[in-house]
Amino acid sequence: MTAATETSSPRIRTDVRDAVGTVEISNPARRNALSVAMMTELAVALRAMDEDPEVRVVVLRGAGERAFVSGADISEFPGQQGETARQKADDAATTLFTQLSTLSVPVIARIHGYCLGAGMALALGADLRCADTHSVLAIPAARLGVGYPLEQTAALVQTVGPAAASDLLFTGRRLPAAEAHAMGLVDRVVEPDELGKVVDELAATIAANAPLSVRAAKASVQAVRRLSEGDEAAGSAALGRAIEAIVRCRTSSDLQEGALAFLEKRPPRFTGR
Repeated sequence: MTAATETSSPRIRTDVRDAVGTVEISNPARRNALSVAMMTELAVALRAMDEDPEVRVVVLRGAGERAFVSGADISEFPGQQGETARQKADDAATTLFTQLSTLSVPVIARIHGYCLGAGMALALGADLRCADTHSVLAIPAARLGVGYPLEQTAALVQTVGPAAASDLLFTGRRLPAAEAHAMGLVDRVVEPDELGKVVDELAATIAANAPLSVRAAKASVQAVRRLSEGDEAAGSAALGRAIEAIVRCRTSSDLQEGALAFLEKRPPRFTGR
Protein backbone atom coordinates (compact mmCIF):
# COMPACT_ATOMS: atom_id res chain seq x y z
CA MET A 1 0.00 0.00 0.00
CA THR A 2 1.14 3.54 -0.63
CA ALA A 3 2.11 5.83 2.22
CA ALA A 4 -0.14 8.75 3.03
CA THR A 5 0.58 11.39 5.63
CA GLU A 6 -2.01 13.66 7.15
CA THR A 7 -1.44 16.19 9.93
CA SER A 8 -4.55 17.44 11.71
CA SER A 9 -2.62 19.88 13.92
CA PRO A 10 0.93 20.48 15.16
CA ARG A 11 -0.08 18.82 18.43
CA ILE A 12 -1.86 15.75 17.05
CA ARG A 13 0.01 14.29 14.10
CA THR A 14 -1.26 11.43 11.99
CA ASP A 15 0.33 9.19 9.43
CA VAL A 16 -0.87 6.17 7.45
CA ARG A 17 1.70 3.78 6.05
CA ASP A 18 1.24 0.19 4.87
CA ALA A 19 -2.18 -0.08 6.54
CA VAL A 20 -0.82 1.12 9.90
CA GLY A 21 -2.16 4.42 11.17
CA THR A 22 -0.01 6.33 13.66
CA VAL A 23 -1.40 9.03 15.93
CA GLU A 24 1.27 11.06 17.72
CA ILE A 25 0.56 13.39 20.64
CA SER A 26 2.98 16.31 20.76
CA ASN A 27 3.16 18.81 23.60
CA PRO A 28 6.87 18.61 24.51
CA ALA A 29 6.88 21.62 26.82
CA ARG A 30 4.48 19.74 29.12
CA ARG A 31 5.61 16.18 28.50
CA ASN A 32 2.75 15.61 26.06
CA ALA A 33 0.08 16.58 28.59
CA LEU A 34 -3.37 16.85 27.00
CA SER A 35 -5.04 20.24 26.87
CA VAL A 36 -8.79 20.47 26.32
CA ALA A 37 -8.18 21.48 22.70
CA MET A 38 -5.83 18.53 22.21
CA MET A 39 -8.45 16.12 23.55
CA THR A 40 -10.87 17.41 20.92
CA GLU A 41 -8.27 17.16 18.16
CA LEU A 42 -7.26 13.67 19.25
CA ALA A 43 -10.87 12.46 19.13
CA VAL A 44 -11.17 13.83 15.58
CA ALA A 45 -7.92 12.13 14.54
CA LEU A 46 -9.02 8.77 15.96
CA ARG A 47 -12.37 8.97 14.21
CA ALA A 48 -10.62 9.76 10.92
CA MET A 49 -8.38 6.73 11.37
CA ASP A 50 -11.36 4.46 12.00
CA GLU A 51 -13.13 5.78 8.90
CA ASP A 52 -10.08 5.39 6.64
CA PRO A 53 -10.45 2.12 4.66
CA GLU A 54 -6.66 1.92 4.34
CA VAL A 55 -6.14 1.68 8.12
CA ARG A 56 -6.16 -1.79 9.68
CA VAL A 57 -4.46 -0.99 13.01
CA VAL A 58 -3.66 2.21 14.93
CA VAL A 59 -0.53 2.97 16.94
CA LEU A 60 -0.96 5.64 19.61
CA ARG A 61 2.26 7.28 20.80
CA GLY A 62 3.75 10.38 22.36
CA ALA A 63 6.31 12.59 20.65
CA GLY A 64 9.90 12.81 21.87
CA GLU A 65 11.66 10.65 24.44
CA ARG A 66 10.30 11.92 27.77
CA ALA A 67 6.68 10.82 27.82
CA PHE A 68 3.81 8.94 26.28
CA VAL A 69 1.27 11.30 27.88
CA SER A 70 1.94 12.83 31.30
CA GLY A 71 -1.74 13.47 32.03
CA ALA A 72 -4.15 16.31 31.49
CA ASP A 73 -2.57 19.75 31.16
CA ILE A 74 -2.70 20.95 34.77
CA SER A 75 -1.79 24.48 33.69
CA GLU A 76 -5.40 24.78 32.49
CA PHE A 77 -6.87 23.82 35.87
CA PRO A 78 -6.92 27.37 37.37
CA GLY A 79 -8.79 28.64 34.34
CA GLN A 80 -11.41 25.91 34.61
CA GLN A 81 -13.02 27.02 37.87
CA GLY A 82 -16.09 28.33 36.09
CA GLU A 83 -18.91 25.90 35.37
CA THR A 84 -18.79 26.53 31.61
CA ALA A 85 -15.06 25.82 31.43
CA ARG A 86 -15.37 22.68 33.55
CA GLN A 87 -18.22 21.42 31.39
CA LYS A 88 -16.19 22.03 28.24
CA ALA A 89 -13.30 20.03 29.67
CA ASP A 90 -15.59 17.21 30.78
CA ASP A 91 -17.27 17.09 27.37
CA ALA A 92 -13.93 16.97 25.56
CA ALA A 93 -12.69 14.11 27.74
CA THR A 94 -15.95 12.18 27.38
CA THR A 95 -15.90 12.57 23.60
CA LEU A 96 -12.27 11.45 23.40
CA PHE A 97 -12.62 8.31 25.50
CA THR A 98 -15.94 7.38 23.93
CA GLN A 99 -14.33 7.65 20.50
CA LEU A 100 -11.39 5.52 21.61
CA SER A 101 -13.68 2.86 23.09
CA THR A 102 -15.73 2.57 19.91
CA LEU A 103 -12.89 2.22 17.38
CA SER A 104 -13.45 -0.87 15.24
CA VAL A 105 -9.75 -1.40 14.47
CA PRO A 106 -7.15 -2.55 17.00
CA VAL A 107 -5.19 0.11 18.90
CA ILE A 108 -1.65 -0.36 20.21
CA ALA A 109 -0.35 2.02 22.87
CA ARG A 110 3.40 2.58 22.43
CA ILE A 111 4.44 3.71 25.91
CA HIS A 112 7.70 5.34 26.87
CA GLY A 113 8.62 7.66 29.74
CA TYR A 114 5.73 9.09 31.70
CA CYS A 115 2.28 7.57 31.31
CA LEU A 116 0.19 9.32 33.94
CA GLY A 117 -3.47 10.12 34.59
CA ALA A 118 -5.09 10.82 31.25
CA GLY A 119 -2.18 8.98 29.64
CA MET A 120 -3.13 5.90 31.61
CA ALA A 121 -6.72 6.33 30.50
CA LEU A 122 -5.56 6.39 26.86
CA ALA A 123 -3.39 3.32 27.39
CA LEU A 124 -6.25 1.45 29.07
CA GLY A 125 -8.43 2.31 26.07
CA ALA A 126 -5.96 0.57 23.76
CA ASP A 127 -6.24 -3.12 22.96
CA LEU A 128 -2.53 -3.79 23.46
CA ARG A 129 0.08 -1.91 25.52
CA CYS A 130 3.81 -2.10 24.83
CA ALA A 131 6.20 -0.19 27.09
CA ASP A 132 9.93 0.30 27.40
CA THR A 133 11.88 -0.37 30.59
CA HIS A 134 12.14 3.35 31.38
CA SER A 135 8.37 3.85 31.48
CA VAL A 136 6.65 5.10 34.62
CA LEU A 137 2.90 4.58 35.00
CA ALA A 138 0.54 6.11 37.56
CA ILE A 139 -2.90 7.57 38.23
CA PRO A 140 -2.20 10.56 40.53
CA ALA A 141 -5.85 11.67 40.78
CA ALA A 142 -5.86 11.40 44.60
CA ARG A 143 -2.83 13.68 44.77
CA LEU A 144 -4.63 16.33 42.74
CA GLY A 145 -8.08 16.17 44.26
CA VAL A 146 -9.50 14.74 41.03
CA GLY A 147 -12.25 12.12 40.84
CA TYR A 148 -11.00 9.59 38.31
CA PRO A 149 -13.76 8.91 35.72
CA LEU A 150 -15.95 5.87 36.32
CA GLU A 151 -15.52 4.47 32.80
CA GLN A 152 -11.72 4.57 33.07
CA THR A 153 -11.88 3.10 36.57
CA ALA A 154 -13.93 0.21 35.16
CA ALA A 155 -11.28 -0.37 32.48
CA LEU A 156 -8.58 -0.37 35.14
CA VAL A 157 -10.46 -2.88 37.33
CA GLN A 158 -11.06 -5.15 34.33
CA THR A 159 -7.36 -5.00 33.46
CA VAL A 160 -5.67 -5.50 36.83
CA GLY A 161 -8.45 -6.52 39.22
CA PRO A 162 -10.10 -4.58 42.07
CA ALA A 163 -7.28 -4.87 44.63
CA ALA A 164 -4.54 -3.65 42.31
CA ALA A 165 -6.84 -0.93 40.96
CA SER A 166 -7.55 0.20 44.51
CA ASP A 167 -3.82 0.29 45.24
CA LEU A 168 -3.13 2.51 42.22
CA LEU A 169 -6.07 4.84 42.82
CA PHE A 170 -5.73 5.15 46.61
CA THR A 171 -1.97 5.74 46.68
CA GLY A 172 -1.33 7.46 43.36
CA ARG A 173 2.06 5.78 43.39
CA ARG A 174 4.24 5.45 40.32
CA LEU A 175 4.90 2.01 38.87
CA PRO A 176 8.07 1.05 37.02
CA ALA A 177 7.44 -0.84 33.81
CA ALA A 178 8.43 -4.22 35.29
CA GLU A 179 5.85 -3.97 38.07
CA ALA A 180 3.22 -2.70 35.63
CA HIS A 181 3.89 -5.76 33.47
CA ALA A 182 3.67 -8.14 36.42
CA MET A 183 0.35 -6.53 37.34
CA GLY A 184 -0.99 -6.98 33.80
CA LEU A 185 -1.15 -3.26 33.17
CA VAL A 186 1.11 -3.55 30.13
CA ASP A 187 1.48 -6.55 27.83
CA ARG A 188 5.12 -6.28 26.78
CA VAL A 189 8.19 -4.55 28.20
CA VAL A 190 11.33 -4.12 26.12
CA GLU A 191 14.47 -2.03 26.13
CA PRO A 192 14.00 1.55 24.85
CA ASP A 193 15.92 0.94 21.62
CA GLU A 194 13.72 -2.07 20.85
CA LEU A 195 10.30 -0.50 21.46
CA GLY A 196 9.84 0.91 17.96
CA LYS A 197 10.81 -2.35 16.30
CA VAL A 198 8.56 -4.44 18.54
CA VAL A 199 5.53 -2.19 18.01
CA ASP A 200 6.15 -1.94 14.27
CA GLU A 201 6.37 -5.74 13.95
CA LEU A 202 3.22 -6.22 16.01
CA ALA A 203 1.31 -3.65 13.97
CA ALA A 204 2.54 -5.15 10.70
CA THR A 205 1.46 -8.65 11.78
CA ILE A 206 -2.04 -7.41 12.60
CA ALA A 207 -2.26 -5.38 9.39
CA ALA A 208 -1.33 -8.44 7.30
CA ASN A 209 -4.27 -10.46 8.64
CA ALA A 210 -7.82 -10.37 7.27
CA PRO A 211 -9.26 -6.97 8.30
CA LEU A 212 -12.82 -8.25 8.71
CA SER A 213 -11.64 -11.12 10.91
CA VAL A 214 -9.59 -8.77 13.09
CA ARG A 215 -12.51 -6.36 13.45
CA ALA A 216 -14.81 -9.26 14.33
CA ALA A 217 -12.34 -10.42 16.95
CA LYS A 218 -12.17 -6.95 18.49
CA ALA A 219 -15.97 -6.65 18.46
CA SER A 220 -16.23 -10.03 20.20
CA VAL A 221 -13.74 -9.05 22.91
CA GLN A 222 -15.62 -5.81 23.48
CA ALA A 223 -18.91 -7.71 23.73
CA VAL A 224 -17.50 -10.09 26.34
CA ARG A 225 -16.19 -7.16 28.37
CA ARG A 226 -19.50 -5.31 28.20
CA LEU A 227 -21.46 -8.39 29.19
CA SER A 228 -19.12 -8.98 32.14
CA GLU A 229 -19.86 -5.46 33.38
CA GLY A 230 -23.51 -6.39 33.91
CA ASP A 231 -24.86 -3.60 31.69
CA GLU A 232 -27.51 -5.53 29.75
CA ALA A 233 -28.26 -2.77 27.25
CA ALA A 234 -24.63 -2.07 26.39
CA GLY A 235 -23.80 -5.77 26.45
CA SER A 236 -26.65 -6.67 24.11
CA ALA A 237 -25.70 -3.91 21.67
CA ALA A 238 -22.05 -5.00 21.69
CA LEU A 239 -23.07 -8.63 21.23
CA GLY A 240 -25.20 -7.69 18.22
CA ARG A 241 -22.26 -5.84 16.63
CA ALA A 242 -19.97 -8.81 17.23
CA ILE A 243 -22.39 -11.33 15.69
CA GLU A 244 -22.88 -9.06 12.69
CA ALA A 245 -19.11 -8.76 12.22
CA ILE A 246 -18.63 -12.53 12.46
CA VAL A 247 -21.39 -13.22 9.94
CA ARG A 248 -19.87 -10.73 7.54
CA CYS A 249 -16.65 -12.74 7.52
CA ARG A 250 -18.52 -15.81 6.28
CA THR A 251 -19.47 -14.15 3.00
CA SER A 252 -16.26 -12.23 2.43
CA SER A 253 -13.85 -12.69 -0.45
CA ASP A 254 -11.10 -12.70 2.15
CA LEU A 255 -12.40 -16.04 3.44
CA GLN A 256 -11.92 -17.52 -0.01
CA GLU A 257 -8.52 -15.84 -0.35
CA GLY A 258 -7.36 -17.23 3.00
CA ALA A 259 -8.28 -20.78 2.04
CA LEU A 260 -6.71 -20.46 -1.41
CA ALA A 261 -3.50 -19.01 -0.03
CA PHE A 262 -3.27 -21.85 2.48
CA LEU A 263 -3.67 -24.46 -0.26
CA GLU A 264 -1.17 -22.68 -2.52
CA LYS A 265 1.27 -22.23 0.39
CA ARG A 266 1.65 -18.49 -0.11
CA PRO A 267 0.96 -15.38 1.98
CA PRO A 268 -2.68 -14.27 1.64
CA ARG A 269 -3.54 -10.95 0.00
CA PHE A 270 -6.49 -9.71 2.01
CA THR A 271 -8.56 -6.76 0.82
CA GLY A 272 -11.08 -6.34 3.62
CA ARG A 273 -13.99 -7.33 1.39
